[in-house]
Amino acid sequence: MRILVLHQNLFDRLGYEQAIDHTAHDVTYAGTQDYLDNIPGHIRCRTFAWDPALPVADQLRPLLAESDPYDRIIARHELLITPAAELRAEFGIPGMGPGTARNFRDKVAMKHTLAEAGIRVPRYLALDAPDTLNTLDSLGSADGGPALWQGPTIVKPRDEGGSQGVRLFATLAEATAHVRAQSGESDEFAIRYELEEYVEGPICHIDGFLFEGEAVVVQPSRYVGTPLRFENGEPLGSVQFDDPELAEWTVRCVRALGGGTLTFHLEAIMTEDGPVFMEVAARCGGGHIVGATELRTGANLHRLDMASDVEGTLATRFVGPADAGLSHGFFLFPGHVHRGAEVTVEVADGLLDDPMVLSHRMTAAGVRTPRKHSYRPENLPLSGVVAHRDPAEMERWMLRLFAGTTVTGRFDAYDATGCAPEDHALAHRLAEEAGALLLGLRTEENFGDPRALKDLGDLRSHEFLAAELARHRPEDAVLSEEGVADPARLAAKRVWIVDPLDGTREFSETGRTDWAVHVALWAEGRLVAGAVALPALGITHSTAGEAVAPPDAARTRGILGSRSRPPAFLAKVADRVGSELIGMGSAGAKTAAVVRGEARAYIHAGGQYEWDSAAPAAVALAAGLHVSRLDGTPPRYNRADPYLPDLLVCQAADAPALLEAIRLEEPGTREPEEAR
Repeated sequence: MRILVLHQNLFDRLGYEQAIDHTAHDVTYAGTQDYLDNIPGHIRCRTFAWDPALPVADQLRPLLAESDPYDRIIARHELLITPAAELRAEFGIPGMGPGTARNFRDKVAMKHTLAEAGIRVPRYLALDAPDTLNTLDSLGSADGGPALWQGPTIVKPRDEGGSQGVRLFATLAEATAHVRAQSGESDEFAIRYELEEYVEGPICHIDGFLFEGEAVVVQPSRYVGTPLRFENGEPLGSVQFDDPELAEWTVRCVRALGGGTLTFHLEAIMTEDGPVFMEVAARCGGGHIVGATELRTGANLHRLDMASDVEGTLATRFVGPADAGLSHGFFLFPGHVHRGAEVTVEVADGLLDDPMVLSHRMTAAGVRTPRKHSYRPENLPLSGVVAHRDPAEMERWMLRLFAGTTVTGRFDAYDATGCAPEDHALAHRLAEEAGALLLGLRTEENFGDPRALKDLGDLRSHEFLAAELARHRPEDAVLSEEGVADPARLAAKRVWIVDPLDGTREFSETGRTDWAVHVALWAEGRLVAGAVALPALGITHSTAGEAVAPPDAARTRGILGSRSRPPAFLAKVADRVGSELIGMGSAGAKTAAVVRGEARAYIHAGGQYEWDSAAPAAVALAAGLHVSRLDGTPPRYNRADPYLPDLLVCQAADAPALLEAIRLEEPGTREPEEAR
């Protein structure tokens, strides 16, 4: 038999050698060169390297046309399911064809097929139908057009897995506005995406194997967390449980989609009215799903599927005795959100020593994480497999693990080359124009109601910045003090971090100048651009021009702290280094004073958020100043929790003395990590 394997995984992990007799069959492995290189030297086979930048099927057609016919095409990676199906149909090779492959790849096609079969699916809307883009506004309107639903809405790619590219919006109207902004004049986005009703409920995954339509293995599991949260930076777990009705429902779904002989990974939302189909793939699940399934059922899904396909009969040697007495599970901590940074993993004492932990893998300190989304254990900071008789006890342990584990990435705090010059200029312009807008609101009439003036300033400046960023940088995420938090920013490559009005109290007081507008850009783990506008002074500090470091004489001047709530220890720090503590509003105004040499340092403790310090930090770092937390570690931005409570801005030569004074006067301050 001649077998073509589309190879895009680790050779040993899939068990090719055990599933296929390479001495009896003529086997060709086709894949990118890096995956072909992991085939052991003793394996008798041919290889064919393809270019990852070109369509796979187009590159393989000449190979299939110019040689003796192939009898099987094996594809174990989700992105290879469709090209394998196309080639089987074109060259008369048995196996899954294009129609069935589409049902297991296209999220609109799978829901349409299952809905016709009477299986409950979320309400959805394909965006590639004629005129759909022109009617999105009415679809999102409560009183116009054929509104499908009004509440939380998912925007998701039709052909991606692992929640990649998925966005959750509070309403259908917000989702449709996003689609319109992304689409512009092109239909490309609409063709690739769909709108889907968000259905509330725990998410389960059911993994198994059918042979000629009959269930061989079906194992339900319940997620601890969700794949969407994993995509956005949170850990993910899973625990197996028994549910014959759910298993039977799953098999009905797979059969309705045309599944005959295949491995499947199906996800469902559990509601009071029963399961709601979410999505399915004709492949094994990621992470430790294959290993955990084998521990419970005795079946290795990869080997069972491949051997049964090649031999044309159920390969029962890959179905061992089941161990129904124990449930198994796994935990995964995402690596892609650290954007290639070196990471350090810290786990609370004793957690990984629990007897339920069968195995775990932890990245060594200093190892860089991958930039691409991955569930593969070798690409994760921490992962492992657990077992216990009680699934609920495993879930409780995982929640303790998630709470007791930190994964920290090390980045340079600022890199001016991390974005185009136009981004520096845009940050400068937006901060300056928002400042001009705010100046126009500071009229004698508006000063009569300070609270209303604060609210008006926050709102108008936020609306201006949000609109301008949506117009000029529609693909970038935004984190704004006045905006609605979007968890998708945690997986975004670029995030604008803005404070539309920093120092609202001072803004509402006649004659005060210590208020500011902050606009910063974060990309790939570090700040790359920033601007702090001081409209009442007619000054904008930014990374757009060449920064000038403050003179050494500035070190004889005062230390700036909060005007309204300086912690008591700051006066002691100032006294210890021979300076006076001076109160001032706005983190941006205080940082700008240090940049201009009008103050020795700016020290903050007692609570801030990322938008308070991102732009000031970028401007100060560009000017060659020292910027850190009070323990000496660099501030990190675009984190799941934007709370960033303390900050030190000063000249680099002054940092050791100031950090030492802070350590002595504030007992809660940790030593810098470099000193440990």
